[in-house]
Amino acid sequence: MTTRPARTPGDAELRITRILYLSIGVGGVVYTIVGSQKALGQFAALTPWWALTTWLIAGIGPAVLAVLAMWAPLRLLRAIATTYAGIFLVTMATFPLAMTASSLPDSGSPWTNDLMAVPAIVVAISWRRRWVWTYVIVTAVLSGIIRSLADPEVGASVAVLDFAYNLLFDCVFVAITLISRWSTQRLDDAAAAARAKTAREAQASARVQQRVRVDALVHDHVLSSLLIASRAEGVPTDALRELAASTLATLRDDTLLSAEPLAQEDFVNRLRSSVTTQSDGIGFEAHLDGDAPVPADIALALLEATAEAVRNSLRHADQEVEQSPWRLVTVTTSPEAIEIRVSDNGCGFNSRRIPPERLGVRVSILNRMATLEGGFASVDSALGIGTRVTMGWARTGAAA
Repeated sequence: MTTRPARTPGDAELRITRILYLSIGVGGVVYTIVGSQKALGQFAALTPWWALTTWLIAGIGPAVLAVLAMWAPLRLLRAIATTYAGIFLVTMATFPLAMTASSLPDSGSPWTNDLMAVPAIVVAISWRRRWVWTYVIVTAVLSGIIRSLADPEVGASVAVLDFAYNLLFDCVFVAITLISRWSTQRLDDAAAAARAKTAREAQASARVQQRVRVDALVHDHVLSSLLIASRAEGVPTDALRELAASTLATLRDDTLLSAEPLAQEDFVNRLRSSVTTQSDGIGFEAHLDGDAPVPADIALALLEATAEAVRNSLRHADQEVEQSPWRLVTVTTSPEAIEIRVSDNGCGFNSRRIPPERLGVRVSILNRMATLEGGFASVDSALGIGTRVTMGWARTGAAA
């Protein structure tokens, strides 16, 4: 036989459960005080110690729950609730045995019948549903029995009416309590499902970003190194060896930057260094506005995408061009965004149909920036009029 593991209350269920304990605790105390005159009047027909003890417990139990409701562990609150409900059930069952007179004063109903809704609601907060309804039915039956035994002259009809009234009254409040518990459980389940879905989407997004990152690294460093090595007949062996070592070092540690955000000035300096080390003839302009730092992952993506745009220009722009080639990198920052433009007057290409072999544009620039929240990139080019690559990041998450 397998047993179902105990349910761990969620935030909503825990909060509502404590509020329910507090509410019934305060309500039970108030209800006991309101009915105190009737209860004290019946003490003369009951065993004194039994009457005083049971009535005090009937009032102290809810008071303890009210005091502990908002901070005590739920296990302790359930234990107190169960103890209180059990004692009240025993009180009802022993009520006829505690009577020292043939009937109660003024032919009234036992004071326990007036308070039985309080323990019923308490068990509705604490117990499983099937046991709650069992408790409600048992106490309702007992209320009819002790009504008839406490005053035989009222007859069975009055006892049945007491039973029916108490059963209906308790069922209404118990049902409301159970529905409240059920609603909070469904709310917690929905929240847990939403968190799980968000986690799965985040994992999927992280895998996509990692794949794009790896693809970009392979293209930026491995393929570029292999291409240079295959074409550079006059390049000294030492230079090729240094390039290969640099590529291996990059693949071993692809963070390139610390996790700390970069100041705008530091970011621009790194960008200038990355651009100018590739060629001496590249212009660089910076227009800075504000001093908001740049997150490390954003800075890394922008640096790599810009480096790839410059490499593409150096590799392709001078083909079949008669005028003197020029290249310009412009970086513009503001409190809301960072934008970088890499422009040249090269041969250009049809930017609406990026050739499959242009992996640097599709993988290292467009895809890389698209995977960043707030990242954007575009290529504006046409045959014979040069190329302009625009990339950047908007702090608000909206593409510029």
